[in-house]
Amino acid sequence: MAHHLLIQLSDVHLTRRGELAPGIDPAANLASALALLEDEDVAADVILLTGDLTNEGDEPSYRDLAAALASSRAAATATVVYVPGNHDRRGPFRSVLLGQAPDEGPINQVAWHGGLRLVALDSTVPGEDHGSLDAGTLDFLADALAEPAPEGSIVVLHHPPSPSPIEMMAALRLANADDLGRAIEGTDVRAVLCGHYHHAGASHLGAVPVWTGPATSFVADAASAGDLRILPGGAMTRIDVDDDGVVTSVIPIGPGRPAPGARGPVRPG
Repeated sequence: MAHHLLIQLSDVHLTRRGELAPGIDPAANLASALALLEDEDVAADVILLTGDLTNEGDEPSYRDLAAALASSRAAATATVVYVPGNHDRRGPFRSVLLGQAPDEGPINQVAWHGGLRLVALDSTVPGEDHGSLDAGTLDFLADALAEPAPEGSIVVLHHPPSPSPIEMMAALRLANADDLGRAIEGTDVRAVLCGHYHHAGASHLGAVPVWTGPATSFVADAASAGDLRILPGGAMTRIDVDDDGVVTSVIPIGPGRPAPGARGPVRPG
């Protein structure tokens, strides 16, 4: 099996307002993430943007996002997959990022890298912050997985099927996680990748591993079990897929990151 390198950028929250809050600059963090990939020569095969790509769902912010990816050397040779989140709006998302007519139906997609299949699902519920997969989306998933892919499948969506330790976020999870579990049981799905929570997390759905990627825009403090506590900075995920399995690694971005190529005095191990 070939090696596939995926980079997950989640919850970008681009906005024309500049900072979302003092010290929270989504555009600067996105630029830092893309620059880091370039500086470290991370040759991604696939770049996954897993929802809440803009904060207000406005066309200018989607155009800014598309321009940032188009001008990035890191994305130039990668397959880029855009997935909607609860802050996104399907019409502008479709027209700007996908070049499609601004239809309001679920945005479900299949992308390939070699023999690896990526099934991207729309888990958004228009006007709501929680997630759900409607009957048409579940049918789309079943059709996509009907025949095994040569190197397996990865399912991608915004809302995690597993809870967050932050009560506010846990209430906004995927409402029908059991339906997703039944849909992928016994198939070639090797992992489920999500965003939404703004903190990293690992779980499973049946026998399938689930990864909740951190956000590029800001960090949700998982130590605060009650109210959502926002911290500056952000992170992205490196996902390596090969015969050994699916390995996820968090890459910090934003303030406090050392200059490219800098190495500390501590030896590994």
